[in-house]
Amino acid sequence: MKVRLIIYSNLKDYVDGYQDNEGLLKEVSEQMSIKRFLQETIKHEKALDAISMVIVNEKAVPFNQIERNLQDGDIIKVYPPMGGG
Repeated sequence: MKVRLIIYSNLKDYVDGYQDNEGLLKEVSEQMSIKRFLQETIKHEKALDAISMVIVNEKAVPFNQIERNLQDGDIIKVYPPMGGG
């Protein structure tokens, strides 16, 4: 199955083959959770700590559901913590 990853932070610097304009299209050969996919794809030991929001197919995924399995064609968008004032 194929999954696309789009990252809106400097975590993209830790993903092999990531392209700024297209993200990363990755072939996944087995069932995999969103969490495991992110851990294996983003080569940074604290990657999950640097993510505040995960969106799959335009729907936010609460962190208590990040163990759910990916499906063919899923588009994962990852956002950093946001600040402002």
